[in-house]
Amino acid sequence: MDHRGHPKNPKRRADLPLAELAAGFIAASAEEAPDLAKQPGALKDDGMRELGGVLGRLDVRGKGALDAHERLLARRVLSRLQKPSADGLGMLNKVLDYLDLNMSALIEEDELELCVEIIELFCRAESDNETLTTLELEMLYAVLRHLDKDGNGQLDPLERVALHQGLGNPEAFLADHRAFNPHLRRVLARR
Repeated sequence: MDHRGHPKNPKRRADLPLAELAAGFIAASAEEAPDLAKQPGALKDDGMRELGGVLGRLDVRGKGALDAHERLLARRVLSRLQKPSADGLGMLNKVLDYLDLNMSALIEEDELELCVEIIELFCRAESDNETLTTLELEMLYAVLRHLDKDGNGQLDPLERVALHQGLGNPEAFLADHRAFNPHLRRVLARR
């Protein structure tokens, strides 16, 4: 599947301009959001590719560079990461796979709203701050995997209903998953 989600012209991940997309975002952010630009600017090659993977999901025009509006949307997600790292960005990419509801390989604005809402919920899953640790990203991924009852790698309509209902009462939602979600129990047992 290519960066636009088209299986007829598949591109290998290695052939996508992910590092260039990340470098362009960081350069633009140095002026637009200097605090946010500092941490991703310290990423090594693998981290830059993972960051490019996250950013590529917002490149709805397919230009290989984000415009000002797309960069703003990217910052809504990236500003929630406590310390961007290759591992954390890789986990964020897995989370975004589930939150890409139409499987287009892009996160449209309506999907982004759900993405930000669930990320904000998990920012406080194991800490009292407004940022998302790698552990909290792993917890989020474990919850999404558990909601994916048929294991097809996406949230089908009924699975999305379960997610939206859970977001209505986040404390009970997290408590239920802590008690009954085997994926989440494995994540929590490792810490």
